[in-house]
Amino acid sequence: MKRVVLVVALLLGTGLSAHADMVAYHNVLKQPRNDDQLHEDGYYCDAQVGPDRNGVPTSAAYKQCMLSRGWRYQSVKREPAPQTWIDPDTGLTCHDIFGGFGSECSNF
Repeated sequence: MKRVVLVVALLLGTGLSAHADMVAYHNVLKQPRNDDQLHEDGYYCDAQVGPDRNGVPTSAAYKQCMLSRGWRYQSVKREPAPQTWIDPDTGLTCHDIFGGFGSECSNF
């Protein structure tokens, strides 16, 4: 397993943000490592240079920190925020469910 690609979903931000960037790092060390080690190194870099935030490109300092820990930045997949609207009758925030065949509204 020399070339294992590990993907970490960094779900940073508030509960209001229902989308996440999927950032992929490649293990450059000669030994296999798992997701726990990737998360641990991510926490280390969060503390050193600040967290990698959703919707903002990954900083060069964060990429360099992860590389120093044995993880090369590979790619990012951006997922758009879900479409929401305000119900004019109730004033609640709504979003699609069941692939657009229904909707759900709440204040939470």
